[in-house]
Amino acid sequence: MAAPAGPSNPSNNNDKHPGHAAVLHHLRAEEQADPGVRERLAGAVIFDLACQLLNSERGVRMEDLLAMLASVAGHACIAPFLTRLAVGATPEQLGLTVVKGNDGRYYFFGDPPNRLLVESSDSVISLAFGAAQALGARVTVEMIGDEMAKVAKRVGGPDFETLDLPPEHMTDRPTEWARVFRGKLTEALDLYEVPPMRRACAIGYAIQKAMDAGRDSLDPMMAAQIVLQCATRTAKVTLA
Repeated sequence: MAAPAGPSNPSNNNDKHPGHAAVLHHLRAEEQADPGVRERLAGAVIFDLACQLLNSERGVRMEDLLAMLASVAGHACIAPFLTRLAVGATPEQLGLTVVKGNDGRYYFFGDPPNRLLVESSDSVISLAFGAAQALGARVTVEMIGDEMAKVAKRVGGPDFETLDLPPEHMTDRPTEWARVFRGKLTEALDLYEVPPMRRACAIGYAIQKAMDAGRDSLDPMMAAQIVLQCATRTAKVTLA
C-alpha cells in the first residue's frame, strides 16, 4: 500500500500555531454535541503518521502497519494505570491484579484495561472487529475469548509474544513495535490533547482506516487476527 500524502511529522506543529489553536477550539466546541470527534480526528492523523513512519520504496506492508498500530493501542490500554501506579496508587485501588512472570516482567489483569481493549463499543478490538465485519470478515466474540485465554496461559513464558499467524503474514514482536513507535504516536495524541483514557480509542480509529485502506491487499479476517493478537499482548505487560 502506498503511504498517504501529508505532513511527515505532525508534531512539528504545536498548539501555539494559530491554525492549530483554532482546530483545538473547534474540537472543544464540537465534542459537546459529537463525543468522539477528537479521537476520530487524532486517529486520522495517526494513520497518516504511521504510514509515513513505515513507508519504504515498496510502500507500506499492511501486516506491519496493523501490528504497529495495534501494539501501541494495546499499550495505551494499560498506560494510564501504569502512570497511576508510578505515583503511588495500589493495584487494588485500580482494580488490577499484577503477576510477575518467570521472565521478570510484570503482567496486568483487570476490568479497567479490558474496557479500553475490548469491553466497550469504542474499544480497540470492538473498532477493529467492526471494521473487519464491514469488510466481510466473520469475526466472533469467541475469537476474543479464545485469544484472551491463550495469552493468560502464556504469561511469563517464552512464547508469550509468539503470534499465531501464517509465515507469509508474520510480523515483529508486539512489545517491540510498541517500544519503538509509541513515542511518535504519543506526540500526535498530545498535539490534539487526547486524554490518556481515550488514547487507545483514537488509535482504534486509525486501525479502522488502515483496515479499510488495505482491504484489497490483506484479507480482513487476517487483519482482525493481527490486531487482536498484538493488542491483547501489549495490553497485559510492561515494555521494559
